[in-house]
Amino acid sequence: MFVQFGARLIGIVYLLFGVVGFLPFEFINPMHHEGIGTRYLLNLIAINDVHNIVHLVVGAAGLVASRSLAAARRWGQICGPVLLLLFVAGMVQAVSEGFPHDQLFLGLIPLNSPGHILHLVTGGIALYLGIVRPQSDVHRQS
Repeated sequence: MFVQFGARLIGIVYLLFGVVGFLPFEFINPMHHEGIGTRYLLNLIAINDVHNIVHLVVGAAGLVASRSLAAARRWGQICGPVLLLLFVAGMVQAVSEGFPHDQLFLGLIPLNSPGHILHLVTGGIALYLGIVRPQSDVHRQS
């Protein structure tokens, strides 16, 4: 139940970020012309359409996976390392570029510090969900 709830919660967050990222309202997603000239989701996370689609995919996958314990764990085992790898790759790129305000990862996806933190935290939680042993399994083996 805990693992499924966590996958569902992260899925909802990413799904909402993906949907809200497409809203054309300047007060929600203002354009920042410094850096690489991108919109900032909720005035924090650098986004573009490709980034929004990735958020939608991660979110939808989390929601679908949350239907069963096995699928939620598998989602965490896949999504967690991918998000953590994205964090590491983004940080390596940021260091190599001298810590710019924004960066364009692989020439496609804008990233910035709040985005890196989002990937680190949600990736860590997703990975934990993927490797945690449910309490019911622990009691069965005793």
